[in-house]
Amino acid sequence: MQLKAAIDEFILYIEIEKNYSTHTVTSYEYDLQHFLEFLTNHQCSTDLNEITKTLVRRFIRYELSTRHQQARSVNRKISSLKSFTKFCLEEKYLQHDFMTGIETPKTDAKLPVYMTVKDLQQLFHSLEQDRSRLAQRNELMFKLLVTTGMRRSELVSLTWEQLDFTNETVKIYGKGKKERLLPLHPQVMHSNGL
Repeated sequence: MQLKAAIDEFILYIEIEKNYSTHTVTSYEYDLQHFLEFLTNHQCSTDLNEITKTLVRRFIRYELSTRHQQARSVNRKISSLKSFTKFCLEEKYLQHDFMTGIETPKTDAKLPVYMTVKDLQQLFHSLEQDRSRLAQRNELMFKLLVTTGMRRSELVSLTWEQLDFTNETVKIYGKGKKERLLPLHPQVMHSNGL
């Protein structure tokens, strides 16, 4: 089987059967298409059973040295390829796992940087004083992020139907389309916009 056809099957599988989020599906597709482009541009076979560990290692080296990709980005591509080969083995598209023994490059462990209470107070004060056209929206967005701990993507996809002002809660659809109910903080409930 050709790599392109197998990628198409895998993308359909994670989108339809696994019900992965649109963002996750897009990321997998991007990573796998990038690998396919690498093979094509370097005149390598795109037959699944002719792909070797050596080709994968060349791809990793190319990403790190020629394209100057960060180790985190390359690690994501490796993870995508591992999931892809697992699927191909289960579906009997592939006879050998060309990802066996491929390790991810080491990354620097970055600790998250948090805002102090004083920084948050300054931010909220600044947002409350803003009189621009989108001021109320911006204030509510930041207050929701800070008080609920929701992800940026969850905030961006938030709809009015998810807000329950009677019970002072917000229903969030997170990673893997998992649902969770979060309380709306008084800071949010008493903002000018609600």
